[in-house]
Amino acid sequence: MISLGRDGERVGLPLGVKGEFKVEDGLFKGTYPTRLEDQREDLLGLAHPMFKGALLPVYRDMECELLAEDGRSPLRVSCVVVRSDISGTVPMLWVKTLGPVERIQRRRYLRVPCLKEFRVFPLEAEARSPLSGRWLKGVAVDMSLGGVRFRIDYPYRLSQGDRFLCMLPLGDRPFPGLLKLMRAERTSEGLWDCGGAFEAVPRWAEKYIIEFIRTQELNSRQGRDVP
Repeated sequence: MISLGRDGERVGLPLGVKGEFKVEDGLFKGTYPTRLEDQREDLLGLAHPMFKGALLPVYRDMECELLAEDGRSPLRVSCVVVRSDISGTVPMLWVKTLGPVERIQRRRYLRVPCLKEFRVFPLEAEARSPLSGRWLKGVAVDMSLGGVRFRIDYPYRLSQGDRFLCMLPLGDRPFPGLLKLMRAERTSEGLWDCGGAFEAVPRWAEKYIIEFIRTQELNSRQGRDVP
């Protein structure tokens, strides 16, 4: 698919490019890995996103985004779901584009190293055993506007898709957020090393995340210790 970006640049999505299928609202809000398998005019054929080992539930006219990268910068295109096709070897999800493919600022995905303590609350533990959940100390090891990688000491199993409430001590006071685990692995020390995507943070709080990222990036460039 080739389209003109905002500056008149010809921007395209090559077949086979890996990307993320992003759902903004609803029960299955989040991002899911996919790949561009086919394209026909304004239709994109995606490898059907998966959710906990099964096809992600979708419905006709469901709004979504496809995020990918062509080696220069991240790309984004808004879409709506047209249909699913499970007749072939690879289950497909066909979406219709609603506008041109656009380049977006890499800064949104820029991750900066840090060692920042914050609090997290595992919602899945509370769902499995009511009143058993508790606030835990997490340590952020890198952060972006899209999410945070952190480590916690937690004795129970964690899985991709688990959700955490968090309180991030950035700005004048800690603010709440909702994290969805995209990755969770045990370290040699027995800690959980987790990659979490922000599913929700207050809009007013985004500026504090951006300021923190800029400060960390500047410190890193100047060879200062990164707090």
